[in-house]
Amino acid sequence: MAPHSLTALPPASSENSTIVRSKTPRALRSTFRLLDRLVPDLAARFAQRLFFTPPRAALREGEREILAAGRRETFAHRGGRLAVWRWGEGPRALLVHGWGGHAGQMTALVEPLVAAGYEVVAIDLPGHGLSSGDRASVLHFAEAVSDLAQALGGIDVLVAHSLGAAGATLALSRGLVVRRVVYFAPPARFEAIWARFRDGLGMSSRAWARFQRRAEAWLGLPFAAIAPADLAPSLRVPLLIIHGMADREIAVQEGERLRQHWPQARLHHVEGLGHLRVLKDAAGIDEARRFLGAPRR
Repeated sequence: MAPHSLTALPPASSENSTIVRSKTPRALRSTFRLLDRLVPDLAARFAQRLFFTPPRAALREGEREILAAGRRETFAHRGGRLAVWRWGEGPRALLVHGWGGHAGQMTALVEPLVAAGYEVVAIDLPGHGLSSGDRASVLHFAEAVSDLAQALGGIDVLVAHSLGAAGATLALSRGLVVRRVVYFAPPARFEAIWARFRDGLGMSSRAWARFQRRAEAWLGLPFAAIAPADLAPSLRVPLLIIHGMADREIAVQEGERLRQHWPQARLHHVEGLGHLRVLKDAAGIDEARRFLGAPRR
């Protein structure tokens, strides 16, 4: 898929981040298993729609206030629009949220990075927050990050959370240039996420194979081409991984695996914090700020 340019548009007239639905309603599971037996193609199409449809998380009051203090912009993007907020002046630090999240979840990083001399830019990824669309994927994330960076004239550093980090890794592997990267709670591979999805719906091996064929055809690339651990060995940008030891959505072992595959990476553990709370941890944020250092001018 060739990158499209982004054009600034006039502003458009909005906590839990869930990688996949952790609890599948019994009726949904029963319906899917019936479809799997009787109409397998319909079951695969239903699973594809379910898997790639992100939930919409609500903004918290503190997040809303920080976003309101930023400069709101909307960018045209591949037939849709991206909502973007900007604070401060200087070389750019791009903040990328995770699946089912929004720019507000990254706002604890805004003040420290602005104080360090960055212009901070936060994005609502496709299908999330105030950006358009109702389906998304790691590929959509990568395209949005790359296209926004190009439209802004480049970015100096990048901070991403969860599956936003997976999208950022794909963008980096496709030529996005940044000086340093910080990931909060990133996956190394997607097998655990897929397993939760399959188990939640009670998918048979046949149903999973049909779903994967449909999904890969829709994405235009195989699942095997987007695993961060497989893309990492070719990347030379320094990476800091910050991972909560109590993360129940993406286990800390995923961060360790990514560190092992990324040539210039180190891992910082945070005790007692889970998948989202790690984004608000003052010590972790300070670690990220010190790692990113002063902007490159």
